[in-house]
Amino acid sequence: MEVTYFINYFVTMLVVCNPLIAIPVLLNLTQGRTKEQRHSIGIWSGISLAVILVLVTLIGGPILDFLGVRIAAFQCAGGIIVFLIALSMLNAEVSPMRQNLNESHYKPPNISVVPLAIPIMAGPGAFSAAIIASRAYSSVFDLLILSLCGLGVGVIAAIILYFAAPIETKLGSTGINIVTRVGGLILASLSVEIFFRGLASLGVL
Repeated sequence: MEVTYFINYFVTMLVVCNPLIAIPVLLNLTQGRTKEQRHSIGIWSGISLAVILVLVTLIGGPILDFLGVRIAAFQCAGGIIVFLIALSMLNAEVSPMRQNLNESHYKPPNISVVPLAIPIMAGPGAFSAAIIASRAYSSVFDLLILSLCGLGVGVIAAIILYFAAPIETKLGSTGINIVTRVGGLILASLSVEIFFRGLASLGVL
């Protein structure tokens, strides 16, 4: 695997998952809970995200093979999905593919998995990016590196959500919106790359 691809993949996954978007949801769903409980939920959300990304990296490709879906077609579809998420981020909005109104008010016993890890952080965009990367670089060593990227994204998410309250206080809604828009611009560029790679593989270009 090329080092530049490794860096691009890590940045893509971090921007797609975007733990900053999960901050207001975490604070909303943990109203009335102690600081320790919020910290615990933030940490477990990051752990859940890491486990999900690793599992998708390792078994996502074989599932596509079983379903008879070509990776090039999945790249095109994944590029479109990621681009739609990027458009929502550019407008500082939460993509409807990440969550809907019912999910945002859903308070299960363990909110660290649903809805924080899935679908707010690990949504269709993250799944698409992980599967596309695992099919493009499928050696054991490459899958190990991709899995480490997923673990790294989970660790960063855990740290961000652990400090959710002070981060929101420091940045404010305006600061979070600025970070989200910049991330959306980066993500839009990466999504175009994914889409046109898929078209090239299909022989369209």
